[in-house]
Amino acid sequence: MKKIPLTQGKFALVDDEDFEYLSQWKWHLTRRKKKCYAARNRRRNEPIGPPIILMHKVLCNGKLVDHKDENGLNNTKSNLRSCSNAENLSNRGKQRNNTSGYKGVTWDKFTNKWMAQLSSLGKAVHIGRFDSKKEAAEAYDKAALQYFGEFANLNLEKP
Repeated sequence: MKKIPLTQGKFALVDDEDFEYLSQWKWHLTRRKKKCYAARNRRRNEPIGPPIILMHKVLCNGKLVDHKDENGLNNTKSNLRSCSNAENLSNRGKQRNNTSGYKGVTWDKFTNKWMAQLSSLGKAVHIGRFDSKKEAAEAYDKAALQYFGEFANLNLEKP
């Protein structure tokens, strides 16, 4: 594994066999939502495409991929996996406005209980209501594994 320098004192991790190929470009740090990625600018002589090219897209020939460890700067092949858009979305972390501290857990003021729910294929899936938010988080994790498998982003330790 080798490091490719980026701006802001950061580095992208890549496999040894990809280092030389990727080193032909100057890479910079870019932020997309809450995550950091390695990116480069498209050159004028390159075919028409996006103005910013992400390193993981170069490594996967533009296919949609997911970073298993959620670190957008870890572009080793063992950390990148092909996925669908739905699988990529299921691996997202908590939303910015989350108040419970757990993904998929909200306070239900009508029942005065913690509610666990997730979204699958555009539909809300109600998991249940619980006395503690930790119980709700555990129930969310169990359901997320059932619905999303390896792409489940869990609240607690992976089994």
